Amino acid sequence: MFRHHRTTRTGFTLVELLVVIAIIGVMVGLLLPAVQAAREAARRMQCQNNMKQLGLALHNFESSFKRFPAAGEGYSMCPSAAGGAGDTEIYDSNGLVKLLMYIEQQPLYDLFNHKEAYAFVPNAMRNNNGVRVGDPNTNGNAALASTVVETFICPSDNTGPLDRLTGGHYGPGTGLRGAATNYDFITSQRDFGICNNWRTAGIARRMFGENSKTAPRDVIDGLTNTFMVGETTKWHVNGNAFAWSYRGWVMTGVDPGTGNPGINLWHLPLVHPTWENPPYVPVRGRIRTWWSAAGSLHPGGCNFTMGDASVRFVSESTDVVLLENLSRMGDGQIASLPD
Repeated sequence: MFRHHRTTRTGFTLVELLVVIAIIGVMVGLLLPAVQAAREAARRMQCQNNMKQLGLALHNFESSFKRFPAAGEGYSMCPSAAGGAGDTEIYDSNGLVKLLMYIEQQPLYDLFNHKEAYAFVPNAMRNNNGVRVGDPNTNGNAALASTVVETFICPSDNTGPLDRLTGGHYGPGTGLRGAATNYDFITSQRDFGICNNWRTAGIARRMFGENSKTAPRDVIDGLTNTFMVGETTKWHVNGNAFAWSYRGWVMTGVDPGTGNPGINLWHLPLVHPTWENPPYVPVRGRIRTWWSAAGSLHPGGCNFTMGDASVRFVSESTDVVLLENLSRMGDGQIASLPD
């Protein structure tokens, strides 16, 4: 008697494997944008939380000193003969340093020598009236400038915080490197061209500027209707970046309303002919407008902290006149963002 045995197939054919791989590929293709969107939403939320903390820190500072800190003090970058008298004592400070004690960075604040200059930026010296107070290379301030403070960093911006701030125009001292910030005070870009511009800015005055002394009562357009802190990228084609602890060449602060107003301007609206040789290819994340630009790597806009410490995401398509009115603190034009 012969017995017939039935053979059982236990594997997959090549066609079946290819079908399964194709299905997995389609599913990954469908899920990847959703995963990336979720990650960006988390990064944007962290960024907004950072800006909220800065807004609260500014109000805590005001509660202690009855005014907000200046955007910076004793600039060397502004020309003393261009309409505004330059300070006789140069500190090149960024007012963000004074917020350290309110964002759980008291030990770092205590390491600074607050009676002397915060940086030595030799190629930024245009204030002929002034003398630098102390030597940042020996008092420790220039070395501390390389400290990365996470509260000043937006996680959506993939440029390294230590990538851009070196040399005689942008570095904090000889052979040293500065750490960048994605957030800075709302100021006028004219602070680069006019020393102490804030004192004589009139209705165009922002909440902050060199040696500014703003109190809440001065914001007559309303704290809820006025930009206080703006977001920017860590890569400025014109100006490299903003340092959080000092002011160097064209480090004035964020101004979305003057010059080339707007948000996320990856190319100059007014093209400079010599900058177009060879032709420039705009790169998202590398601001190419004038040095005080507002922008981010969040899709469609960037964040602003309002005068009441609330944080608003503002579309890059926002009307430029509205941006200018929101940047001014007392021009009588009561402006508000759409809901």
